Parts: sequence; structure tokens; C-alpha cells
Amino acid sequence: MKGKILGFTPSSGTGTITGEDGSRYGFSQAEWRSDKPITAGSSVDFELRGSEAIGIYPVAPGIDVAALSSSPAVAKARSLATGTLAFPVAILLLIASIMPAINSLARGGQSLSLLGLGPVVTELSQEAKAERAMAEGQTKDLDEREQQLQRVIASTGPGTPIGMFGSGGSAGDALKELQEERTRVAASQKSRLGAFLLSFMWLVYAVPLLALALIGLSWTGRSVRTASLAAGILGVIAFALLWNLTALATVGDGISMLTLGFGAWIILLASVALGLSGLGKIRNPLAAS
Repeated sequence: MKGKILGFTPSSGTGTITGEDGSRYGFSQAEWRSDKPITAGSSVDFELRGSEAIGIYPVAPGIDVAALSSSPAVAKARSLATGTLAFPVAILLLIASIMPAINSLARGGQSLSLLGLGPVVTELSQEAKAERAMAEGQTKDLDEREQQLQRVIASTGPGTPIGMFGSGGSAGDALKELQEERTRVAASQKSRLGAFLLSFMWLVYAVPLLALALIGLSWTGRSVRTASLAAGILGVIAFALLWNLTALATVGDGISMLTLGFGAWIILLASVALGLSGLGKIRNPLAAS
């Protein structure tokens, strides 16, 4: 039988157990089958010999599933999950924030959540800064060469040979080649807009914060329409920023070293749902009509 120790007197070595049948049974310390001290309230398993408890063993207290499922908090959570859309989708958005948002081929296939993007963003920012400095140096060199060619063309014409001792291509041909080289330099640079958007990557960290805020508002019964719309918009922006990361991390033949993880797609879907919910376009299909 199972029960709980109602009380124990060390001086006499005796105590009382209340059984799961509601009856009380006396016991002696000699029947205690554990090195743990005997304390009131401890759950125990014992046998009966008449009205005495014998062979008493302490047991770990179990979780009362029935009591838990009928608690007011669980009932309220169940009501919010089936009666509203913002509450369950906000929980999904919060969970998605710790799922793999980016898969990095350069890091042995490592998956990174929103909270682990710092090293990748820093690395791409440094690469973009270095490329920008290199491009500025190349552009300056191209500008100087173009000015020299323009002076030659202005003074002696575009057919003037520019090679050593008067051999080689003409100034006009060299100017065309220079323009083509300028185009190649511009094409080799990462998108200026994409590099600029790296400075807004901090917005992705606001996604789980807004999801928590939305859960809190739902729990307290406050209006969530504006918060749902804001969370939806921010989630879509976060997805766009993640996609921008994959576009920036490209190598030869257009191969991206970063790919979107399933967490990013869940963020997008949950954000769209929250946005539509905030606009009043959709509602929880489980909600009562």
C-alpha cells in the first residue's frame, strides 16, 4: 500500500502513516527500510500486519496527472490554444526561434538558430568591409587610368597606340577594356544593399521577445491585435534578413555556403499567420463559432 508519513517521534522511534485508503497505521523505526531520515509528508510504500505498517520504503513523489490536467492554469492554456490564434502561433514562433535557422556548409554542416548567428554575421560583415576597401582601391586605380586615356584621346585621338614604342592597342580600345574591367569589378562585389542589411541583423533577436510578449498579453486577456501584426511584420523581416545572409555567403559558380534551415521557414509561416490574424483575416479553426 502507498501512503504518507503523518508524523514521527524520534525519542520513541514510532510514528503514524496515513494510507491511500484514508486509514492511519502506526509503525516503528525498525520497519524503516532506508538510510534517509524519516520526515513527515514523505511518500512511502508499506505492507500491513494488522493495524501496523511494516516494511516501509520511501518512494519518490509522483506527478498527479489528473490534478495537473484539471488545474486552472492548464485549463486556461487549453482555452487559449483552442480559442485564439495568437497564443498557439506565438508559442510556435518562440520554439522556431531556437530551431536551426541557418545551415552552414563552411562549418561542417553546423546548424545555427537565431540566437547563434553572431559569428556568421560578424564574418560576413568583415568580408564585406574588406571587399569594399579593395573595390575602392581598384576603382581609384581605374579612375586614374581612365583620366590618362582621356587625356591621350583628347590630345592625339582614340587611334593613338599606347603600347611601348608605339606598338599595341589603341587608346580607344584600352578605354573600352577599362570599362569592361570596371564592370567586372562591380559584379565581383557583394551586393551593397545586402552588406548594408547586415547592420540590421539585430532585428532577428526581437522575434522571440515579441513572441514572449504576445504570449503574455494573451495570458492576461489583453488585446493582441496590434502585437500580432507587429510580430508578423517583424518575423517576415527576420526571414528576409536570413535569406540575405545566404545570398551574401556565395562562392564560385554561385554556390552558397549558407542555406535556410527549417526553423527559418517555420518563422516565415508563423509570422504570416500572425500578421493575417492581426488584420482579422484568419482565426483559429478550433475556435467555437
